[in-house]
Amino acid sequence: MASQFYEVERIVASRKKGTKLEYLVLWTDYPKEQASWVRHKDVPPALLRSFVNPTPSIRVVLDCVSVFMHHVGSSLSAGTIRRNQLRIDMPSDVFRFLFDGKGKSVGQGYKEYELCEFDDKYFTNDWYASYDANGDGCAIDFPLRMKSSVSWSRSQRFMKNKELVKKIYFERVYIYVVKKRI
Repeated sequence: MASQFYEVERIVASRKKGTKLEYLVLWTDYPKEQASWVRHKDVPPALLRSFVNPTPSIRVVLDCVSVFMHHVGSSLSAGTIRRNQLRIDMPSDVFRFLFDGKGKSVGQGYKEYELCEFDDKYFTNDWYASYDANGDGCAIDFPLRMKSSVSWSRSQRFMKNKELVKKIYFERVYIYVVKKRI
């Protein structure tokens, strides 16, 4: 019987299981529910390089940055940043592409980023501020604290036909913001 091969769309995350390293693999043309953990020894070196040094398409990067800027701006203008925290969906490879090698580690996976670390090739000049019709506004008081994380749906569940629906993962950026009046 011939082995069946599946094409990898990308590696989403890594984890240690005991002493072994594993990667969460998203398979091309399969839903997130079908993503699976693969042992380090079974991952080709070229795929590992694309995980460490991601090169998402510019379209994907621009779309993610647009969503990021929109959420920050909307939250600033509406005053809805609860407990100074925002949660934004963003693929982890896009986050690594934008911010790897930047920021200062502050613990629990968070890093603090200065305004100059947000590349103006992707971020507009005033993405971090919001103004009302009178010209009054507020802005982020840098540094901004962020981390990229993969989390999982709460549990598996059964559908009416008793089919099991597996857990799915979510790629998110958690942001802690301090606002200031400008």
